[in-house]
Amino acid sequence: MMELRSDSIRVLLHPQGARIASCVVDGLETAFGAGPAERIMAGDIFAGAVCGRHAGRITNAQFPLDGAVVKLRANVGPHQLHGGDIGFHARRWDYLRDGNRITFSLMSNDGDEGFPGQLEATAAYELQGTELSLTLEARCTRPTVVNLTNHGYWNLAGSGSVLGHELMMPGGHVFPLNDLLLPLGEICDVTGTRWDFRQPRVIGEDYDNCILLDGVRGEMKHGLMLRDPASGRQLDVWTSENCMQFYTAIHWQPEMTGHLGPLQRSMALAIEPQNVADAPNHAGFPSSILRPGEIYRNRMAWRFS
Repeated sequence: MMELRSDSIRVLLHPQGARIASCVVDGLETAFGAGPAERIMAGDIFAGAVCGRHAGRITNAQFPLDGAVVKLRANVGPHQLHGGDIGFHARRWDYLRDGNRITFSLMSNDGDEGFPGQLEATAAYELQGTELSLTLEARCTRPTVVNLTNHGYWNLAGSGSVLGHELMMPGGHVFPLNDLLLPLGEICDVTGTRWDFRQPRVIGEDYDNCILLDGVRGEMKHGLMLRDPASGRQLDVWTSENCMQFYTAIHWQPEMTGHLGPLQRSMALAIEPQNVADAPNHAGFPSSILRPGEIYRNRMAWRFS
């Protein structure tokens, strides 16, 4: 474990998945799902980790690229989720420390889980005051697709259900899903729907959805506000990406061992700033294609108050 510390925050990072294993704010644990240090994957295998090469689901584990069909290794039925069983979350990253900044690096070979091209990825965490930031970058040797995110789970009360938290996301459109949680290829207005979080309101029920954020892709923007009404503790997430995936840990159960004990359904909210899942299969979605000479970059920041 590597530690980043400020006056009010202590963050523990683990090289397995370049993940946030713990984030203690004013003495209270706010990051959940990762297992104990010696068994970090005993809880939720994605908790706090960098997911890639392509976060989210890819329909039928394949996609078109430059006139050919790229076939991936499936890991959820016939589909691929979060880059496959040996995706970036399951890999041990190298790391280098520079003051209160830790940079993880990973080399993904051509054909890794089916993805074309060699990919060099970095994940640089930095803690300054009440802000924890992460800059994800990637470079490739052949045309490929990339969609990296951090899959942190958060609960600002430190225990209990996250469904009583207040949530706000400044995004007016949602990507509808089918019964298998695969995008339908549509982008719909959230007005009058359960996905309208443009004004703060209690989460209230379970979600596993992606919101198209307002603002320009590539520029830092306010993507989400999470608040515990009882304590007033608040987390604001900023991102340079254009989408926000949010998920209420529907699959958690006591048989899964987190670093503070058994996990419970809806105990934390996964907050994943990223591009939309299955983007390579939908021409109308923001592109995930990365070509040689280009730099993929997703910067995010968690600001606590």
